[in-house]
Amino acid sequence: MWQLKRLSSNESLNEPQPLPENWGPVFGLAGFSDRLGNLSWLGPDYADMGWFEVGDAPEEHVAPEPSKEEQVREMINGLLLSSDSKVAADNTDMTAGERAAWLEYRRLLRDIPLQPDFPETVFWPTRPE
Repeated sequence: MWQLKRLSSNESLNEPQPLPENWGPVFGLAGFSDRLGNLSWLGPDYADMGWFEVGDAPEEHVAPEPSKEEQVREMINGLLLSSDSKVAADNTDMTAGERAAWLEYRRLLRDIPLQPDFPETVFWPTRPE
């Protein structure tokens, strides 16, 4: 089965259907099916259209939803990444106490997976000011 689609948006322009048997001779093409994916050669009215095989083609792979553990670990990694500059060796804008608070915060973030009910229950550390 084949379907006419708009190339710019992948919008379907008709229902899936078999290609007419006489298309090759009508267009004067041998092996015409390899020219159907982009019909711009037919003129400006067809520049954004193409025929695509559907139905028997393999379906697009859809990634599964991440698990709760994967989501929490992604959040931890994001928080660690966003606080990297706070503990960088060349950051001289904070006191030793402030730096120690950021180091402790980051340690607590890394320890979240060790919490007893992880990932169902997560106790998030308080971000230093």
